[in-house]
Amino acid sequence: MNRILRGKAGLTILEVLMSAVIIMIAVLGIVGLFPTALQNIQYGGHMSQGSSLAQEMIELIRTQPFLTVSSYNGLDTRNAPPGGLPASVLAHFTQWTNDIAPAIPAGALPQGWGTIAVGAVAGLPDLWQVTITVGWRERGGQTITLVTYVARYA
Repeated sequence: MNRILRGKAGLTILEVLMSAVIIMIAVLGIVGLFPTALQNIQYGGHMSQGSSLAQEMIELIRTQPFLTVSSYNGLDTRNAPPGGLPASVLAHFTQWTNDIAPAIPAGALPQGWGTIAVGAVAGLPDLWQVTITVGWRERGGQTITLVTYVARYA
């Protein structure tokens, strides 16, 4: 029986150490991906949030009468709103500004801002083109721009 056991030796310490080194290198490679993955997840979240904020303003504008829509032209969340805005436009703009750059910025777009441009469509007096841009600082400057049209209907 001793002869059988002598021929069946286990792993040497060198083999165990080499296996541990190989596993360690593989694990370190995988762990190195986590910071990049986290940055990409945050970037995707900001893209989604920016798109949602732009869509929010489009929906707020669509609730307004046709003649009021032009009052949104030139609004920029980085600047105070001009005087003389209709109360509903001012309320929408204030709400949107607070959503883009809240007083407590946890979870907000980093240095977020938004602009609104409203213009007439050539040859179509009953149609406005509305361009909403939301931007923030991440990997340089990032922006999302949505364009929609608002028509007068009777």
